[in-house]
Amino acid sequence: MTGVTKIMERLAEAASRFLSGLSAIILFLLVVLTCVDVIGRYFFSMPVVGAVELVRICMAGIIFFSLPAMFFRNDHVCVDLITALMRGRLGWIISIVMLIVSIYVAWRVGDRVFDYAVRAYEDGDKTEYLGIPRVITVSFITLSLYAAAIMGFIRLWIVLINPEKANPAEAEES
Repeated sequence: MTGVTKIMERLAEAASRFLSGLSAIILFLLVVLTCVDVIGRYFFSMPVVGAVELVRICMAGIIFFSLPAMFFRNDHVCVDLITALMRGRLGWIISIVMLIVSIYVAWRVGDRVFDYAVRAYEDGDKTEYLGIPRVITVSFITLSLYAAAIMGFIRLWIVLINPEKANPAEAEES
C-alpha cells in the first residue's frame, strides 16, 4: 500500500511542479504584456489590441493552473481562529472533513464549468475583440478544477495513510 502511495505522491508532486511552472510562465507573459501595453499606450499611442482579453485569460490561467498545486501541497489560505484545535487526532479529523468538503466543491464547480464549456462550444462563443473561442479557456479551467479535485483526493489518501501529514505546520514545530 505504501508503494502505491509513494508513486501517487511522486506523480502528484511532478504534476504540481509542472502546473506551478506553467503558472509562473503565464505570470511572466502577463508582466511582459502589461509592460508592452503601457509603453505602447503612453509613449506611442498604440496600445496592444485585445490586451484586456489577454489579461483576463492570463489571470484565469494563473489562478486555475495554481489550484491543483495548492490542493496537493495544502497551501490553502488559513485563518488562525482554531489553531489550538488543529493538533493531534482532532486536527486530523478536521483536516479530513475539510479535504472532503474541498474535493466535493472543486468537483461540483468543475461540473458546472464543464456545462458552460459545452455550451460555449455549441454556441461558438468567442471573446469580444480578438475572437478567441471561449471553449479553450473554459476547457482548461474545467480540467484544472477536476485536477484540483484529484490532487485533493490524493492529499486525502496521504492524510488517511499518514496522519502525521495532516498538519504540516505541526510537524515543523516539533
